[in-house]
Amino acid sequence: MVLAQALSYTALAVVAALVGGVIAVYRPPSPQMESNVQHFAAGVVIAAVAAELLPDIHGRAPQIVVLGFAIGVATMLGIHRLSKTIEKRGIGGQFAGAAGLLITVGIDMVIDGVLIGVTFLDNPDTGIIIAVALAIEVLFLGVAGVVALPRDLSMIRKLAVPTAFGVLLTTGVIAGVLALDGVTGAPIAIILAFGSAALLYLVTEELLVKAAEVPETPVSTTLFFVGFLAIFLLDTLH
Repeated sequence: MVLAQALSYTALAVVAALVGGVIAVYRPPSPQMESNVQHFAAGVVIAAVAAELLPDIHGRAPQIVVLGFAIGVATMLGIHRLSKTIEKRGIGGQFAGAAGLLITVGIDMVIDGVLIGVTFLDNPDTGIIIAVALAIEVLFLGVAGVVALPRDLSMIRKLAVPTAFGVLLTTGVIAGVLALDGVTGAPIAIILAFGSAALLYLVTEELLVKAAEVPETPVSTTLFFVGFLAIFLLDTLH
């Protein structure tokens, strides 16, 4: 029952990844549009963490929360370093320019999937909010993944990238639910803290950093708060 519910909401993110890929193939967004989407996604993810994940771990043992956060930050820094190493060494042949990004996003998809699964096990209402927030994040990642590919690739091969993102996300959900069904206490708290750190890292070191490559505008700044408010209102109404 929990797995079916988690997968039904994860389908939003899977579709979002494909939509992002199609947009990137047929009408690549301008740098300003990408920045606007990144600001909106950043607001959405921060709101999801603040409204859903942090309250769920607030009453847990401090040492458990610190451990989860520490593991989350260390993992994301490790993934970032792996990405840079791949880019410097030119691994991937004609995909060398995109290999680091694709591997990083692929690992992130699995982590996000596990987080969705665990939140549905811990609190289905939280799971829904997290799934919706991550669907918006994945929409951007679908665009970014396709844009990074060589231009001469066929449409089918380009769309295989966001499709793979969706498969990895779904795999993470299934693994998280099956492996942790019935588990309570410290393991769940560690994973929720881990997920909070991973999402905050995504916002501060990925979305907003890349968005800052384009000059700020009132529209992009406003979209950050619109994204935050949208998830806040969704949580209130739900």
